[in-house]
Amino acid sequence: MREKAVNRSLLFLLAFGIIFGALPGLAQRHYIPPRPAFAGLHVGMTEDSAYLIMKRIALRRDTLHADSMVILESDSVVVFGQPAYIQIQLAKKHVRTIVINWHPLGGDGYVGLRDVLLSYMERYFGKGVVFTDETLTYHRWETEDGRSELSHSDKYFRVFVRLGKQKY
Repeated sequence: MREKAVNRSLLFLLAFGIIFGALPGLAQRHYIPPRPAFAGLHVGMTEDSAYLIMKRIALRRDTLHADSMVILESDSVVVFGQPAYIQIQLAKKHVRTIVINWHPLGGDGYVGLRDVLLSYMERYFGKGVVFTDETLTYHRWETEDGRSELSHSDKYFRVFVRLGKQKY
């Protein structure tokens, strides 16, 4: 008798889970890429997704085909609310490297972007290695995707991010 009651309750729980698990909105899942995303782009995403995102975020874009690499680039994107140049290097149908170079910024725009980017990158990679070379400060992280870096110049108000493997 007890065994039948246990079987019924398990059957009820299974049916309840199937019914409510299939309803949209009840079991929402949010996709979080394993790598930091910039304007929807992240290292490792597929080539077709990168093309779609570049089409959406760039006013002008150019595609260059090299031997085994495709390079998508645009100088008319806005990333973290600031105008920037972006280059995406695709190899083997996936994003291999993302390069973002923000246009020179003045005053609070530069300081705010620099601080936001640094905290954003540290959230994914930790502290990393920091060193200064004259007017540039470099923050570097070694990951399975290669070296990622954030560099900025307080003198020239420039910010630069490179994620993933190098071209060579």
